[in-house]
Formats: sequence, structure tokens, C-alpha cells
Amino acid sequence: MPTIFILGITGYIGGAVAVGYKRTFPDYEFVALVRNEQSIPAVEAIGVKVVQGSHTDLEFISEQASKADIVLNAADADDLDLTKAILAGLKNTTIGKTPILIHTSGTGLAMGAPTGNFDPTTKVLNDNEVADIRNIPGTAYHRNVDLEIFEANTAGYASTYIIAPSTIYGTGDGPVNRISQQIPTLIKAALKHKQAVYVGDGTNQWDNVYIGDLVELYIIVAKLAVSELVPAAKVDSFTKFFWGSVDTHTWGDIARQIGITLKKKGLIETSEAKSVPYSDEFIAVATTSRTIADRSRKNGWTPQGPLLNETIPETVDLVVAN
Repeated sequence: MPTIFILGITGYIGGAVAVGYKRTFPDYEFVALVRNEQSIPAVEAIGVKVVQGSHTDLEFISEQASKADIVLNAADADDLDLTKAILAGLKNTTIGKTPILIHTSGTGLAMGAPTGNFDPTTKVLNDNEVADIRNIPGTAYHRNVDLEIFEANTAGYASTYIIAPSTIYGTGDGPVNRISQQIPTLIKAALKHKQAVYVGDGTNQWDNVYIGDLVELYIIVAKLAVSELVPAAKVDSFTKFFWGSVDTHTWGDIARQIGITLKKKGLIETSEAKSVPYSDEFIAVATTSRTIADRSRKNGWTPQGPLLNETIPETVDLVVAN
């Protein structure tokens, strides 16, 4: 029985994708690394075998990766040591064929300076333009990890794919964490300041994707990965990169929508949003990041989820409850 080894199953992305993969690949065995003992029952409840360990148990992770047909890494887009351990395991595979890695990066790769203002010189990166992906600077967020993965594919000992989601929204259906990061960051900041906030003039732009649509992209890429192994195909590493981007928002608009929602729920006294100085907690909502997922769509991705604004009330409820 082929095996899928998952890192990050207790997270928002990894948990939702695991559920999608279980539905799509019923003949696979699923194994997941789980750090927190309290999360084990929830993961086992969805039919996944648990191996307990942390992301610093590098030899153990390599061993698990060496036995897997597919490794899904949704744990940490910036953990180079973890990535190297996964790749070392894939290089020493025991399955008798080329193993697959599906890695989660992010559109932080395309981030500019954290000014909170729109930058008209921002380049919009298209995943179907190989030069756009090849020329991302080595100093970009997540890039050092992604380059290791591209190199593994080029070397030929693993077939590697990278999915880079933008701002993810909506409630996931994973076994543990079901809420995202960026939108909750602004909700928590609004509750802290007693008013919705943004950085700069709030015109900085990001793209976004509904969690259910993102899961469908992961399924498409997994099916593509399996199909390209029969027969084995020599595919340019930079053509195996997919943005997870659908619509575009400004963070000022999101802050104002959060303010309206919190005011309606009686959680703050004003619906107006205000500008605040930049601090590190706002890194992902003070920058601009623009991407186009043409390669994703070319491979059959047809996002159909609700708009970001439509999901904010539910996300507010989840943040407050947690």
C-alpha cells in the first residue's frame, strides 16, 4: 500500500489538505508527525497513523520520509533543517521508485517593504512564467528553502512540487487548527486597540484564496505528481511551482470590514479603522504581495469559494471563541 507522510497535520493548511487527500486517495496509508500528545486522538480520528516527534528529530523525520511515496510538508516554510532532513530521507528512499514531495511555501516570496502603502512598481509574479519564478531573489522569504527543493528535483532523486498560498481565509476542516493567520492577526489587533487597525494608508495589496479552494489545488498537484511518474518525466523544476491566489484585497479594506463586524457584535465601540505604526506583528499585513496563478488554473484549478469579506464574521467568532 502506498504511503503519504504528512508534516503539519495539526495546522490550518496541513489538516485541511490531509482531509482532502484522505477523500481523494482512499487506497493510501496516511502517516503524520505530531508533536503534541494532546493532538494525537484528533488526528487518529480521521484515520491517520501518528508517529510522535518534533521538527528537530531530524533523523527520525528522514527515516519516515524514506518510506513514503508522497511527503506533504505543511509544517514550516522557513525551516531549512527540516526540509533538508525530508530531502535526505527521499534521497535514501526504500520504495523502489522516485518519491514525491509536495511542499508548502507562500506568497511572502513576493513581499515588498512593510509600508502599508501601495507600491506602483510592484511586479506581479505569474507562476506560468518560468522566469518570474526562477528570478525570485535568494533573499526573499521562504526562498532558501524553496531553492533546496528545486535542486532536489533537478538532481532527480525526488519529484518535487511547491505550492505557495496567498492570504488564506475561511474555516478549515482539519483535525486541530481550523483558523488562518493573517486575518486573525488583524482581528486580535483590533480587539487589543479597541479599534480596527491597518499600517500606513492601508492601500497595500495581497491576493487571497479560500481554504476549500486551496485544498483542491493541493489535490490537483498531487494527482499531477503521480501522473508524471508514469512514465517518469524530466520536468523543469521551476515549472512545478504553483501560486495559490484568486482575488486581491487591500489591508485597509479588510481592517474596515473587521471594524464593522466587531462593532455589530458589540466587541468594540467604533466601526472606523485607524492607521498604526508598523511593528513586527504586522509584517504580513503591512506589505504588498501580488501573484497570478495561471499555471494552477492551466492545470484545471477552478476556485469557487466565497469571497474573503463574506467569511469575516465567522472568523471573528472563531477568534473570539479561541
